[in-house]
Formats: sequence, structure tokens, C-alpha cells
Amino acid sequence: MDEYKQSKKARYVASMIYLAVLAFLVGGTLLSEQRKQEAVAQPEPLSVVK
Repeated sequence: MDEYKQSKKARYVASMIYLAVLAFLVGGTLLSEQRKQEAVAQPEPLSVVK
């Protein structure tokens, strides 16, 4: 039974790491898409170089 508890703990830790990485990737993708849309909506004004 002790081996079962150890393997259960290892699976739990692995699943938490997997979920953290997944949340980081999805969150980063959403932020990136949002910034792209904001950049398209507000073009930078042209600057005059003398």
C-alpha cells in the first residue's frame, strides 16, 4: 500500500506541474493576442525626422 501512496503522490505532483505549465502557456497566448489587437487598433503616429 505504501508504493501505491507514493505513486499517487508522484502523479499528483506531475499533474500540478502540467497544469501550471498549461496555464502559463494559455495565459501568455491570450496576453499576446490582446496586445496584438491593441497595437492594430492604435497605430503609432508618424514622426517627422529633421
